[in-house]
Amino acid sequence: MRLRTLAFVLAAIVGAAVFARLGVWQIDRLHQRQALNATIRARLVAAPVPVESLTGPPASLRFRRAVVHGTPSYNGEALLVQRTMNGSPGVYLLTPVRDARGDTATLVVRGWVYAPDGATIDRSRWHEGDSLTVDGWLDTLPATGRPDTIAGHPDALRRLDRATLERHAGVPLRAVYLWATGPKPAGPAAAAPARFTLPELDDGPHRSYAVQWFAFAAIALVGAGIVVRNDRRPGGARAASAPRAPDVHPSGGADGRTE
Repeated sequence: MRLRTLAFVLAAIVGAAVFARLGVWQIDRLHQRQALNATIRARLVAAPVPVESLTGPPASLRFRRAVVHGTPSYNGEALLVQRTMNGSPGVYLLTPVRDARGDTATLVVRGWVYAPDGATIDRSRWHEGDSLTVDGWLDTLPATGRPDTIAGHPDALRRLDRATLERHAGVPLRAVYLWATGPKPAGPAAAAPARFTLPELDDGPHRSYAVQWFAFAAIALVGAGIVVRNDRRPGGARAASAPRAPDVHPSGGADGRTE
């Protein structure tokens, strides 16, 4: 086996090993994703409980079903802007709901409403009364420390930030917030924010990525095998690619014809 062929084969084997390891890594990621989905799914199917009864680190409360009951602070409400639904522009209503003690509040994403410019609405139209009871699922409230609001509209946020929301609400907020899934607001559907649905869970792209990496490994090994086979032929690769010499016949020229 020539040195060049040997170097190619070694490189192919190393490449195949790397590709196979990346495929195994994607399979591990798939199993991790499936385990996480199982945990999330178990939380989402559980009966909702009062948010005040939930304790523990905020990360441990993600996707827990909860009920928020209290007094909505419409004056401290903010908007999460530039949110689309079925291709239509709109905003999410971010409403602090004070509990019975009144010293803390839970941020509730009450729903989506249509906004032609994706940023401004008539807020009074979307009030739901002086007392609010909603259920849904929890997520951690980001504390980025980087306000991202629309110029001239401090209550119009492009992304959630706990400190910004607390300043606008005028009350401390819990470290988790609620995506409201029910019950549907009373009154005509056109005058009520659209509630959310439970998050959909899937396995992500890990399985297809693993198949791709294993395919690359197989291609590298098959290619190395072809190169070795060609190299072992008589004369090696040069013989396989060399032009065929013309036949010479005693009775004629090189092509067998008489002069």
